[in-house]
Amino acid sequence: MGNHITEHIGGIKETLPLSLMRKCTTLLALLIACLFAKAQSIIPQVNENVELMSILSRMAGFPEYNMDMAGQYIKDMDNYFKDNTEHQAVHYMKELRNKYGISYDAVMSMAVHLDNRNGTLSLIEEDIPTLEKRWKNVDKDEFLSYLNNFYKDTKFNEFFRSHKDLYGKGLKSYQDNVINHFDIDWYSDFYGNEPQETFSVIIGFCNGGGNYGVNRQITGKMKEVFAIVGYYVDKKETPMYSKEYLPTLIHEFNHSFINHYLDENKYPIYVKQLEPAATNLFISSHWSMSKQAYGNWKTMINESLVRAAVICYMLDNEYEPEEIRNVLLEQVQRNFRWMPELVSLLRKYEKKQSKYGNFEKFYPNIIKFFKEYSQKENERFDIK
Repeated sequence: MGNHITEHIGGIKETLPLSLMRKCTTLLALLIACLFAKAQSIIPQVNENVELMSILSRMAGFPEYNMDMAGQYIKDMDNYFKDNTEHQAVHYMKELRNKYGISYDAVMSMAVHLDNRNGTLSLIEEDIPTLEKRWKNVDKDEFLSYLNNFYKDTKFNEFFRSHKDLYGKGLKSYQDNVINHFDIDWYSDFYGNEPQETFSVIIGFCNGGGNYGVNRQITGKMKEVFAIVGYYVDKKETPMYSKEYLPTLIHEFNHSFINHYLDENKYPIYVKQLEPAATNLFISSHWSMSKQAYGNWKTMINESLVRAAVICYMLDNEYEPEEIRNVLLEQVQRNFRWMPELVSLLRKYEKKQSKYGNFEKFYPNIIKFFKEYSQKENERFDIK
């Protein structure tokens, strides 16, 4: 037969060229890949480095890591590390907080930038530095020396491994009560493409009610974004996860589809076009944005879009009208005063998505929106 393959289709003998069969096989492989991409899942994780940094910070007296909401885990922690409360690493962490403001998300940022190889901790290699800026002037070698001593002196890995069952219980609860109610397919439908960053959920079992968003860019890999969520249990040691945790997950996952549009290396024109108007809006909103730890106009714009997208998610998933109104009102109270109009703009995008194809092609409309909003505010207050 040469380069032909014989197929039996519906009882009829068909002979197809081998080249066509190869094309069909390739097409099928692509289709399967697309289906798997569409059905991608988020699986919650526990991370030893996250536990290490949060427990060390707790021992150093950081209030945000002393919420003590994890029941027996806290008791186990206090008992296991009771002989190491005066460890040099504990005192060093106190100094880092007092001198450099190392606290809250800076602690978790370091956690995801650590690489543990055979019990020795080092920093990951990055294409672009993403370690939280408060670590900039810290002597990293000195820090790692103290941290490695603490890790080895306390036999930290033994503590971590001994709580495998507890971690598993927490992870299962988060999966069952939060992630299983998460409409992950909405994102590719809404944005028209796959995320430009990988997204993961890590439970911080020592973090109480604290939730942190951190990221890293390992050399040669896609940027990784982590939602590090807190953990707390009731009197019966049952993890208290519920649908109330969904808003945090819905919010954080949107960042993986939005933040890259204000990356100067990828979209310099977008940044150049949006900067003047966004800077004006940021200046007039500086006090309220700084209170929320949003220190520049890019963060403000990204947060605006993420929060508007969350409301679109709620509308598309038929949340109660009152709940949606409350979320919208909260954003306005946070001084994202353009939120009602921005949500309306994104709803128009959804209706005409077939015209634009994806969010990237619609982004010039967002730039136009903020330009016009800034101009109207300037005219209203007679700013020249």
